[in-house]
This record gives sequence, structure tokens and C-alpha cells, in this order.
Amino acid sequence: MVCGMKRRISLLLLPLWCVGSLLLRAVQMEPLPIEQLAKESSLVVRGKVLSKSCQRDPAGRIYTKVDMEVTEVWKGWLSTNRFTLVHGGGILGDRKATVAGQAEYGVGEEVVAFLVLNPRGEGVTLGLAQGKFHVWSDPRTGERLVHNVFHGEADSLRQPVSGADHGPNRGRLTLADLKRRVRGGNP
Repeated sequence: MVCGMKRRISLLLLPLWCVGSLLLRAVQMEPLPIEQLAKESSLVVRGKVLSKSCQRDPAGRIYTKVDMEVTEVWKGWLSTNRFTLVHGGGILGDRKATVAGQAEYGVGEEVVAFLVLNPRGEGVTLGLAQGKFHVWSDPRTGERLVHNVFHGEADSLRQPVSGADHGPNRGRLTLADLKRRVRGGNP
């Protein structure tokens, strides 16, 4: 009887284990080299996040609109210095939707974003969090540095360092070096 009960419990837990392992695989990311991010992007921009707002699409899914003031276009073309990008998830009223591995943009944050365009012409961050680089200044040297989940050193004064932040491409990455690599070695 005990064996039968253990077997039933195991059969009940098997679907939960399968779903759990699928979720874990969904957040594992293969690090993309900067050159590959640049190649696969339609648009690479540097700018400042002006505002964020959460909305629902016609299917009822929650998504976030991020409005940016673009200071430089490193790849692609824009007719204005304002640009909107979108990503899945957000908080709308008492509802919260999350997308594992999604890039998070903070109001006032300076970023470099590697984007593809959706059918409405809005930017979507390439490779989830891999396509967004936080721009910061070293307080000791004033040097402009960048980082994301796999590249560059985190800004220890503003950015928490997670387990994912200890990847093989850690080390100082300057804004100028990132720009040069996006442009294929050209400044």
C-alpha cells in the first residue's frame, strides 16, 4: 500500500517536475557576442529612458512601452530623436506579468539598446536582457562604461550583481569600445 501511494504521488509530481524543468530551460541564455547582437539588430541606439507605461494588447496580455530620447544611432536610421520600444510583462493595476530574462529599463537610465522592429515599428530588445546595456560613469576616472548580463563590469554603486553577472566576458567594457564593435571596428 505504501508503494502504491508513493507511485501515485510520483505520478502526480511528474508533470510539475516537467513544467519546472521547462521553465528553467526557458531562462537559460546562450551568451551572444556583441558582434552577433549588432549583426542581428535592425537598430542600435544610445539614449535615455524618458518614461514607461504598462498597457494591454488586444489579446489581453500586459506589456510595457518604454519611451526613449535617442542621443546616437549606431546602426539603422531614425527620423526623430524619440523612439518607443516594447517588451512583455509589467504591472497594470493589481495584475503583474513577468517574462523571464526580459530586459528591464529604468526611467532616467542611460542605455544602449540592440533592437529588432515589430510590425508597428516599435523596438523589441534583441536577446531579451542581452540586447540592453546599462551606461554608467566610473566615479574614480569618469570613464564611460557599459554592461549587460554577459558583457562588461556591473556598476557596483547602482546595479546589483547576480549569479549571471559572472560570465566569461566580464571585465571593463567602455562605451567607446562597444560602439566600435557594433560598427565593425569603425569609431
